[in-house]
Amino acid sequence: MKNKWLWVLTLSGITIILLGILVTFPVADEIRSKFIRPDLVSIAIIFTGIFLSFSGITAISTEKFKTKAQKIEEEDERNIKINQYAKSKAFDLMSFLFGMGLLFLALLGYMNKVSFFFLIALYFISQLYFLYHNWLIKKAI
Repeated sequence: MKNKWLWVLTLSGITIILLGILVTFPVADEIRSKFIRPDLVSIAIIFTGIFLSFSGITAISTEKFKTKAQKIEEEDERNIKINQYAKSKAFDLMSFLFGMGLLFLALLGYMNKVSFFFLIALYFISQLYFLYHNWLIKKAI
Protein backbone atom coordinates (compact mmCIF):
# COMPACT_ATOMS: atom_id res chain seq x y z
CA MET A 1 0.00 0.00 0.00
CA LYS A 2 2.85 2.36 0.86
CA ASN A 3 4.53 1.71 -2.50
CA LYS A 4 1.27 2.52 -4.29
CA TRP A 5 1.21 6.03 -2.81
CA LEU A 6 4.89 6.51 -3.60
CA TRP A 7 4.17 5.66 -7.22
CA VAL A 8 1.25 8.11 -7.21
CA LEU A 9 3.61 10.77 -5.84
CA THR A 10 6.20 10.06 -8.54
CA LEU A 11 3.69 10.03 -11.37
CA SER A 12 2.04 13.23 -10.17
CA GLY A 13 5.47 14.86 -10.12
CA ILE A 14 6.10 13.77 -13.70
CA THR A 15 2.66 15.12 -14.68
CA ILE A 16 3.46 18.46 -13.06
CA ILE A 17 6.80 18.58 -14.91
CA LEU A 18 4.97 18.05 -18.21
CA LEU A 19 2.47 20.76 -17.26
CA GLY A 20 5.36 23.13 -16.51
CA ILE A 21 6.89 22.41 -19.90
CA LEU A 22 3.50 23.01 -21.53
CA VAL A 23 3.20 26.39 -19.78
CA THR A 24 6.45 27.57 -21.39
CA PHE A 25 4.91 27.55 -24.87
CA PRO A 26 3.23 30.71 -26.25
CA VAL A 27 -0.16 28.95 -26.24
CA ALA A 28 -0.26 29.31 -22.44
CA ASP A 29 0.25 33.09 -22.36
CA GLU A 30 -3.17 33.58 -20.82
CA ILE A 31 -2.33 31.24 -17.93
CA ARG A 32 1.01 32.94 -17.29
CA SER A 33 -0.55 36.42 -17.44
CA LYS A 34 -2.60 35.65 -14.32
CA PHE A 35 0.56 35.63 -12.17
CA ILE A 36 2.64 38.54 -10.90
CA ARG A 37 5.87 37.14 -12.39
CA PRO A 38 4.82 35.25 -15.54
CA ASP A 39 8.42 34.48 -16.44
CA LEU A 40 8.86 32.37 -13.28
CA VAL A 41 5.63 30.36 -13.52
CA SER A 42 7.03 27.56 -15.63
CA ILE A 43 10.21 27.37 -13.55
CA ALA A 44 8.21 27.07 -10.34
CA ILE A 45 5.91 24.40 -11.77
CA ILE A 46 8.80 22.35 -13.18
CA PHE A 47 10.75 22.65 -9.91
CA THR A 48 7.74 21.44 -7.92
CA GLY A 49 7.36 18.46 -10.26
CA ILE A 50 11.06 17.61 -9.98
CA PHE A 51 10.86 17.81 -6.19
CA LEU A 52 7.83 15.49 -6.04
CA SER A 53 9.30 13.01 -8.51
CA PHE A 54 12.66 12.96 -6.76
CA SER A 55 10.98 12.40 -3.38
CA GLY A 56 8.95 9.50 -4.73
CA ILE A 57 11.83 7.87 -6.62
CA THR A 58 14.22 8.01 -3.67
CA ALA A 59 11.60 6.59 -1.30
CA ILE A 60 10.75 3.78 -3.72
CA SER A 61 14.41 2.87 -4.26
CA THR A 62 15.09 2.96 -0.51
CA GLU A 63 12.15 0.63 0.19
CA LYS A 64 13.01 -1.70 -2.68
CA PHE A 65 16.59 -2.41 -1.65
CA LYS A 66 16.04 -2.90 2.10
CA THR A 67 17.09 -6.21 3.53
CA LYS A 68 14.97 -8.10 6.04
CA ALA A 69 17.41 -7.18 8.83
CA GLN A 70 17.12 -3.49 7.94
CA LYS A 71 13.32 -3.69 8.04
CA ILE A 72 13.41 -5.34 11.48
CA GLU A 73 15.94 -2.79 12.76
CA GLU A 74 13.78 0.07 11.42
CA GLU A 75 10.85 -1.17 13.49
CA ASP A 76 12.99 -1.51 16.64
CA GLU A 77 11.51 0.54 19.47
CA ARG A 78 14.83 2.14 20.36
CA ASN A 79 15.35 3.38 16.80
CA ILE A 80 11.80 4.71 16.72
CA LYS A 81 12.46 6.73 19.89
CA ILE A 82 15.72 8.07 18.45
CA ASN A 83 13.93 9.17 15.27
CA GLN A 84 11.14 10.82 17.26
CA TYR A 85 13.68 12.69 19.40
CA ALA A 86 15.57 13.88 16.32
CA LYS A 87 12.31 15.05 14.72
CA SER A 88 11.34 16.94 17.86
CA LYS A 89 14.69 18.74 17.90
CA ALA A 90 14.32 19.55 14.20
CA PHE A 91 10.82 20.94 14.89
CA ASP A 92 12.20 23.15 17.66
CA LEU A 93 14.92 24.49 15.37
CA MET A 94 12.51 24.96 12.46
CA SER A 95 10.05 26.84 14.67
CA PHE A 96 12.77 29.21 15.83
CA LEU A 97 14.28 29.75 12.36
CA PHE A 98 10.88 30.22 10.73
CA GLY A 99 9.87 32.86 13.27
CA MET A 100 13.19 34.69 13.02
CA GLY A 101 13.19 34.54 9.22
CA LEU A 102 9.64 35.84 9.07
CA LEU A 103 10.47 38.69 11.42
CA PHE A 104 13.66 39.48 9.50
CA LEU A 105 11.90 39.61 6.12
CA ALA A 106 9.03 41.69 7.51
CA LEU A 107 11.34 44.23 9.15
CA LEU A 108 13.44 44.62 6.01
CA GLY A 109 10.36 45.17 3.88
CA TYR A 110 10.75 42.12 1.64
CA MET A 111 7.30 40.76 2.45
CA ASN A 112 3.84 42.04 1.60
CA LYS A 113 0.91 41.87 4.02
CA VAL A 114 -0.83 38.88 2.45
CA SER A 115 2.20 36.60 2.50
CA PHE A 116 3.18 37.80 5.98
CA PHE A 117 -0.18 36.99 7.55
CA PHE A 118 -0.46 33.74 5.60
CA LEU A 119 2.90 32.57 6.92
CA ILE A 120 2.02 33.71 10.44
CA ALA A 121 -1.18 31.64 10.20
CA LEU A 122 0.82 28.59 9.08
CA TYR A 123 3.23 29.09 11.96
CA PHE A 124 0.41 29.26 14.50
CA ILE A 125 -1.33 26.24 12.99
CA SER A 126 1.85 24.18 13.37
CA GLN A 127 2.27 25.36 16.96
CA LEU A 128 -1.36 24.55 17.78
CA TYR A 129 -0.96 21.11 16.20
CA PHE A 130 2.08 20.54 18.43
CA LEU A 131 0.17 21.62 21.54
CA TYR A 132 -2.79 19.41 20.61
CA HIS A 133 -0.64 16.31 20.24
CA ASN A 134 1.27 17.18 23.39
CA TRP A 135 -2.06 17.35 25.24
CA LEU A 136 -3.19 14.01 23.75
CA ILE A 137 0.01 12.27 24.81
CA LYS A 138 -0.13 13.69 28.34
CA LYS A 139 -3.79 12.69 28.59
CA ALA A 140 -2.96 9.12 27.52
CA ILE A 141 -0.22 8.84 30.16
